[in-house]
Amino acid sequence: MGETPPRRKPLRLRLSNDLDGATVPNVYDPPAMISIVTPVYNGEAHIASTLESLSRQRASFEHLVMDAASKDNTCKIAESYAGRYQVRVSSQPDGGHYDAVQKGFAQSQGDILTWINAGDIYMPWTLSVVEKVFELHPHIEWITGANCFYYDQENLFSLDMTIPVYSRLAIRKGWHNGRWLSFIQQEGTFWRRSLWTKSKGADLFRGQGRGKGYAMDFHLWKRFAEFAALRTVCSVLAAFTIAPGQISQRFRTEYFNECGVAKAYDLPNKWTRSLFRLYSFYQLAVKSRAISGTTLTMEFPVRVI
Repeated sequence: MGETPPRRKPLRLRLSNDLDGATVPNVYDPPAMISIVTPVYNGEAHIASTLESLSRQRASFEHLVMDAASKDNTCKIAESYAGRYQVRVSSQPDGGHYDAVQKGFAQSQGDILTWINAGDIYMPWTLSVVEKVFELHPHIEWITGANCFYYDQENLFSLDMTIPVYSRLAIRKGWHNGRWLSFIQQEGTFWRRSLWTKSKGADLFRGQGRGKGYAMDFHLWKRFAEFAALRTVCSVLAAFTIAPGQISQRFRTEYFNECGVAKAYDLPNKWTRSLFRLYSFYQLAVKSRAISGTTLTMEFPVRVI
């Protein structure tokens, strides 16, 4: 007989210094479903890693693969996971990347929304952490995690060892554009359907034809910040995959042009530059310690092999 495996400690949630409005959910109420959309076209080389990461999740979720009539085996690969978790595959021409995302959300049933592109991956604990945060903190409308990158060719993860804190004002002003201040990592960001609805996210994404709208996530965050503050979970929720020839690298210039920052550090005047220096010192201060009401801290069992 084999040895009995050690029991894992349960997931624990704490908010820095205080509960900040945390509520104890009714044990009879099921957790909110998470709806995840993956827009893809000819993604057979990358989509399996995304599907595999979703097959390891332990939460109430659905996955909608919105395929733009791929000419390769993308659909066949996605459909092969149907017996492992709840995944639905739709294959038809669409109006582009973001048009496919909003169509997927329109067909989804969950109360928590996000999208993940083919090739990007979730951690094994991602959806259980997201589910628990939204369950215990009904006043929180959108969250993100620590920045993480996966280098496909080297099979290497790169983790930002500091936890980002995002000012609502800075997001609304468009300062988190990747040049002035850090990106908000799209695949690690989750939000309530109510926020998507009142910010008219579907209107923003609808009609973005193929080859247009490279920075729609950036513009969506700006809309979200008009209604709610972004809260940071002290955990890696997703990894952005870096691979040769990917769209984000090929159209990097177009992305920054849409963000309004054609040149790095092209700040308007000396007063703005001074403000950014002060804000940088502020970020360094709050990253060194979790601030109550700003950063959620997640604790979960970790195995070192």
